[in-house]
Amino acid sequence: MSIHKQIRVNGVVQGVGFRPFVHKIALINNLSGWVLNDSEGVLIEVQGSIENYGNFKKQLLEDKPPMARIVSCVETTPERVADKYTSFVIKESREKLTTMTVVPPDANVCADCLEEMFDRSNRRYLYPFINCTNCGPRFSLIKDMPYDRKQTTMASFAMCAACQKEYQDVADRRYHAQPNACPDCGPRAWLADSVGLEIAHAQPLAQARDMLRRGHILAVKSLGGFHLAVDATQESAVNLLRQRKRRDGKPFAIMVRDVAAARYFCEVSAEEERVLQSHQRPIVILKRRSDCPLPDAIAPSNPSLGVMLPSAPLHYLLLDDAELPALVMTSANRSGNPIVFRNEDAVAELGQIADGFVLHNRDIHTRVDDSLVRLAPTRCGETLTMLIRRSRGYAPYPVQVRQQLQPIMAVGAELKTTLALASKDQVFLSQHIGDLKNDKAFSAHELCGKTLGHLLDIQATARAADLHPQFRSARYLAERDDLPLYRIQHHHAHMASCMAENGLEGLTIGVIFDGTGYGDDGTIWGGEFLLGDYREARRVASLHPFGLPGGDKAVKEPYRVALSLLFETFGDEARHLPLPFLQALEADQINVLLTMLKRGVNTVKTTSMGRLFDGVSALIGVRGKIDYEAQAAIELEGLLGRDLAEAEVFTCEFVADQELLRLDYRPMIAEIVACLLEGTQSAAQLSRRFHATMVAATYQLCQRLAKAHNIHQFVLSGGVFMNEYLLANTYTALKQGGFAVYVQQQVPANDGGIALGQLMVANARMTM
Repeated sequence: MSIHKQIRVNGVVQGVGFRPFVHKIALINNLSGWVLNDSEGVLIEVQGSIENYGNFKKQLLEDKPPMARIVSCVETTPERVADKYTSFVIKESREKLTTMTVVPPDANVCADCLEEMFDRSNRRYLYPFINCTNCGPRFSLIKDMPYDRKQTTMASFAMCAACQKEYQDVADRRYHAQPNACPDCGPRAWLADSVGLEIAHAQPLAQARDMLRRGHILAVKSLGGFHLAVDATQESAVNLLRQRKRRDGKPFAIMVRDVAAARYFCEVSAEEERVLQSHQRPIVILKRRSDCPLPDAIAPSNPSLGVMLPSAPLHYLLLDDAELPALVMTSANRSGNPIVFRNEDAVAELGQIADGFVLHNRDIHTRVDDSLVRLAPTRCGETLTMLIRRSRGYAPYPVQVRQQLQPIMAVGAELKTTLALASKDQVFLSQHIGDLKNDKAFSAHELCGKTLGHLLDIQATARAADLHPQFRSARYLAERDDLPLYRIQHHHAHMASCMAENGLEGLTIGVIFDGTGYGDDGTIWGGEFLLGDYREARRVASLHPFGLPGGDKAVKEPYRVALSLLFETFGDEARHLPLPFLQALEADQINVLLTMLKRGVNTVKTTSMGRLFDGVSALIGVRGKIDYEAQAAIELEGLLGRDLAEAEVFTCEFVADQELLRLDYRPMIAEIVACLLEGTQSAAQLSRRFHATMVAATYQLCQRLAKAHNIHQFVLSGGVFMNEYLLANTYTALKQGGFAVYVQQQVPANDGGIALGQLMVANARMTM
């Protein structure tokens, strides 16, 4: 008995070899018909026996190409009665009507292309732009959908006869590989000096390797933008890069050729190996081996290294040298600016940093920074994926939510910004943009919104932004945009983000530990327990508040926070404590800060968990001033050495304060001070006890709230949950306590995921 069916497939199904795959399994199953790309995804029409069709459908869903991700697969019976098809063909793409497909992210070079690139007999031998339908650039090159060569930056390169033949051969691995090229017809790479003038050399990449071996800094044009590269084994080169980039202590990432090289420097679990080798190729935070030969200057005061494998053929060619086992590969930008992605901008902005440039003429249309991931094993047997930065390889892949959404654009927060756009039951998250502290970053933010909206053909009918009155993106929309603007409380957005990616509904308790967020009462929140849903949330508990003398200055100088914690605990007697960090301060400075705290002059009240971590870091002598965001807390965690073992806890109390329950850290501070004065415990021991205390106190407070409100559904979010110890152990404690606990694994728990939550709250309020 024959059957005639049409199948609509939506998801990452364009530019990933999906049509040739469909063609292949249709022929295997003796089906006739056709397949085509359009702006709703892939459309298939088949005729054949019921049995063969069943096999075809099973293979379609289970054996799809490695880069493909199917979001939906809808089967219908065509109303018209077609003539009997005599073959199965791939039809031309239809022009854009309404975009429902998903823009494919960039992917690393596949094993087949890599083998060809190092095959002396292959016509693409050592060609740095080798790719096929299973790998290569996508999102960074695409100008419009549907995804065809004429809609990409490869449109200016006409394929030679050999490449055209591959492109048109349905049995070839390069069938409709839009960036397909070779040395005869495609882009080329060259080496340039520090002012951008080409250095004539028969083998420019060999010359680039020689410069790296000699300790020079190179700006390398990669998949989604430029990297600054140096030989990671040379401490002097690493320090020179720090000096020129004005990056004092923030860790650099390294790139190594393969997992074996990663294991030489770091400990690599099976899960970490899987993520390292995934087609997204993120930077993975790995535990540094005790005998790691790389200089500490790469990641000062840190037990971990950010490691990535090559994501482009060009990277493999740079690492094709036994004397270059690892390269520092850090985003090419000056501090606070977005990553550079155009040749001319690279020369203008990086000429004072780089000794030379590895340039090429395959234009990048959309800048895409590296993604950053850490995997946290838990005592309950699960490994949690912590996306610290969601960008290349992941963006702009959507998050599926279990409700229909209005077409809303959310503009994120001020730091680690991403954008979010909604369409039906999908939220499309942009790549990492950065901190909106200067005009270049803000312009990149604005351009990203326009680019993403155009690619996805989504016309927003409302906007969502942070509640903070000074956030630049929110002020810009309020002043210039005529669409409805929803201002969303920062920590409610964190909570909604975690709920959305886990498909949660109903009343939930959000444990939101963060650095800074503007609260409903005009103070700075960050250690909050919220009760609510997508539409509304209210504070039911928080940290006991403390002052930030000097406001934002206390963020950069955590010793101010440490003094504030002492003032909350001991009052004016804090000045007489013989603590090392106090003895390093001038008496007048202590007097001024204590006066500010007592009188509330130039002092902002906060309940920030992030600032509590900073303050404890300064208190026990780890870090009193910082060079980069969260450095004090990161180095405090670093003392744990990636060891999640528990420890004896300090005392914390829970105090009723009107309608709130406060987590009172003051007894803990008093005990830490006693330990410091006794001198019997190291900073590492005190750090472990502090971390263990925060886990235990959080769990105890959650127990109280669950009982008081009869709610057992919890979400953990906020930037402080980037702390591996805190996340893994709090998650385990709640789970073992019988609670339903959810964390963020598709989008960052830090501000990089907040746009998702803003959008969900705005949608709930629009549909009231």
